[in-house]
Amino acid sequence: MTFFLTMMVQYKIYATLLDAFQRYLHSDSEEAVQELLDKINRVPYENEAAEKGTAFNNLVDQCIKENLLLSSDSGVISHPHTSRTGEQYVFEFKTSIINEMVCKFKGAVSQVYCEGVLPTRYGDVLLYGFIDELLGGVVYDIKTTGRYEFPKFLHAWQHVVYPYCLVANGVDVDTFEYTVTDFSNVYREEYFYRADRDVPRLVAIVERFIEFLQARVLDITDKKVFAMEEEMV
Repeated sequence: MTFFLTMMVQYKIYATLLDAFQRYLHSDSEEAVQELLDKINRVPYENEAAEKGTAFNNLVDQCIKENLLLSSDSGVISHPHTSRTGEQYVFEFKTSIINEMVCKFKGAVSQVYCEGVLPTRYGDVLLYGFIDELLGGVVYDIKTTGRYEFPKFLHAWQHVVYPYCLVANGVDVDTFEYTVTDFSNVYREEYFYRADRDVPRLVAIVERFIEFLQARVLDITDKKVFAMEEEMV
């Protein structure tokens, strides 16, 4: 399923890029600027924890699609995974955690692309991203972590961007849940979208990010964020 709008925009910003910008704003690290620029420039980056999270999400989606519950005498399943760079991994997951996710998201539509246009004082901005699961009018994002403490995603922007995009396409949603696992337990972190409160906040963070982009334009080699990907042929 895909939700999208088509119009001229000055910037294209995906939801998790705003999350990366928010982390930069909260960081005291000297490497924070370069890490954010690498994210904007889509510099290949790989670590085992991130790949384990990707493998977990892929396995959950596969089991949802096939309406499949896993079983194992040991209660653990070994799952092979190939990263985008071709690195091979084998991760072990508790079948009980996978099955809990599969039961929770039975009937969900997985990996839903959505986009919405946000007017700002710097021009129209296309916000976009992929929703992990959409079910019963609730937007879900599956997160994996080594250690969970509530509220881990309070300052994230997915729970504002995705409802904004869906509402822009006429889909009435107001509830967003981060479904989080540390591979031993499953946690819920729920947020409620309210346009009168959240859209001004969204505009403010996007405009601040655009100001960063303008200040660092010479350091940005991947021009998609400037809606100029056609020029990269």
